[in-house]
Amino acid sequence: MRQFIIHLFVFTVLASLALALVPKVSSQPKNINILNYSWYIDSLGSFIVVGEIQNNGPNTIAAVFLSGIIYTKDGEAQAYSIGGAFVNHLIPQQKAPFYVEFLPERTSTGDLSWISIGVDRIDLTITQAEIIDSFQYPDLIVQSSSGGVDAEGVYWVTGSVQNSGTQIAKKVRVIATFYNASGTVIAVGYTNPLTPTSLDPSNTASFKVGAFDVNQTGVSTIRKITSYTLLIQVEEPLLSGPAPSLPTSTPIPSDDSPSPNPTESPRSNNSNNSSNSNTIPQEAQYAALIIGVIVVLAGVIVFIKIKKLNLKPKNI
Repeated sequence: MRQFIIHLFVFTVLASLALALVPKVSSQPKNINILNYSWYIDSLGSFIVVGEIQNNGPNTIAAVFLSGIIYTKDGEAQAYSIGGAFVNHLIPQQKAPFYVEFLPERTSTGDLSWISIGVDRIDLTITQAEIIDSFQYPDLIVQSSSGGVDAEGVYWVTGSVQNSGTQIAKKVRVIATFYNASGTVIAVGYTNPLTPTSLDPSNTASFKVGAFDVNQTGVSTIRKITSYTLLIQVEEPLLSGPAPSLPTSTPIPSDDSPSPNPTESPRSNNSNNSSNSNTIPQEAQYAALIIGVIVVLAGVIVFIKIKKLNLKPKNI
């Protein structure tokens, strides 16, 4: 009995540690709607799902995470992954793009050979949507923008952001969502913090954001970018209280003229994501979630085994 109590205590400590590592989950992920999505294989050989969410609830939401399961036409689940939305503070009615990466080595076959069976569906679920009582400084506007394909087939949007308010905006980023002719999201992208990193009232900063891994040379019509939307994110200042009403926005049509040649093609990979800490959900949060689940499961297994051992008749 004493041994059982000791093991139960150890399990409780492990479970508490695991739960402390897991990111806080709001009780209202149901207010986040997945509007649409599509998938492609990126230049590194990963299965990528991109799409768009919308906050249909009354509160500002932060730290939006999704889980995804890919099913082939034979009914088998082939891959599972988690990803996040490219947004820090999602105010009511606002939309934001999301990105979920399925690494080949973490699928059922250890590669993407199962794609030959045919993808039947991808089940996407909002697993986290944290309600917060603050919102980002709203007085940043896209002063101008123009999108087009360069000579290398990369779709770029260039433009400028203006601080139309009275406070200094710090670490401004631009998030892009790219659509095909039917309005389906087919690519996403984001910038590093714009220069200058502190944008004074009335000042402007230029930006250039490209579509991750979606080369427009020779692609089918369904993969052609015809319009885009831009979302501005800022780290400071953060304001308290109800968020302001969101102005109506519509996708901006593509510009046929090419943009200047880039120094490198935009790509969403681990090194790129880690350099944009406050816009893209952290890999550390994913690791904490996985570690927490593993610790809890391990504790449960130990608990069950110990309990069974203590229930066995003792030799007389």
